Amino acid sequence: MTKTPAPSIETPEPLEQLLSQLAFGSELHFESGFCGHWNMLANKSSKAALHVVTQGRVWMAIPGRLHQQVQLEAGDAIFFSHSFRHWLSDEPVNEHSSEVDLVNVCVPDHIEQGLVCYDIAVESPLTANLFQVMPDYIHLPANQQSGRLSPLIQLIRQEAQARQPGYQAAISRLSDVVVLHLLRQVLSDDSMQQGLLAALKDPALRRVVLAIMDQPAADWSVDNMAALAFLSKSAFAERCHKVMSMTAKSLLDELRLQRCRYLLIHSEQSLEMIAEQVGYQSATAFIRFFKQHETLSPGEFRALHN
Repeated sequence: MTKTPAPSIETPEPLEQLLSQLAFGSELHFESGFCGHWNMLANKSSKAALHVVTQGRVWMAIPGRLHQQVQLEAGDAIFFSHSFRHWLSDEPVNEHSSEVDLVNVCVPDHIEQGLVCYDIAVESPLTANLFQVMPDYIHLPANQQSGRLSPLIQLIRQEAQARQPGYQAAISRLSDVVVLHLLRQVLSDDSMQQGLLAALKDPALRRVVLAIMDQPAADWSVDNMAALAFLSKSAFAERCHKVMSMTAKSLLDELRLQRCRYLLIHSEQSLEMIAEQVGYQSATAFIRFFKQHETLSPGEFRALHN
């Protein structure tokens, strides 16, 4: 009888290289059970974040994007690549929602509803670049968690519910491992590979992406991007289309847009200063570029997230 070879468990070299170079530190920020009507509005910070629903259902909503609310079930995880204002609530949020005093609704256990929340500090330029090109948030339902991520999240849920001595230390120390497994799934799952995330897995395109992120205001052309990737102009254009379903120009625009969005949310710099940092010679040209991609003006976008 022919013996079926065991499936390979080796990690593809480009992904292993990328994951091994990431540096971050996560810590437990908040954990509680809830009862009755509750909500909380998380403010922006300099850190990324991860929320795990331990029990019940929780709604996540972003001010200004209330039509895109996400319902989270027990066992779901939601990862925020950079911190910005968002609601967590027992029911859908509306424009009239106001914060509830959590002291009156938090309970010791997680029988009805519960959350465990982590802060994630970025500790290397590569990690900062990776988080910047990721979507604002990634929702991983319990039934779509692959590999060892699902058992780890189940362990967090069990520890939070059982509340045995040392449970907070246990769920805190699990955080780095959970974040690493989440990033592994995001970066290795073909169904999640879109645009810039896919480019980071390609060694040639990764060089270009990281270089543009390092100097978004440089005079980038298809020729010098192709040279950096060690490809001809036509081969580079073909690689962009194959890996990211983007043109080379779209790649540059998307990276500059990501940097614009980050600066508008996390800095108080003027529009003129931001325009200069991303390669636009005037605030007018920058505003035109931003509205073309975001529909909002930079000022409206900043107000929405602050």
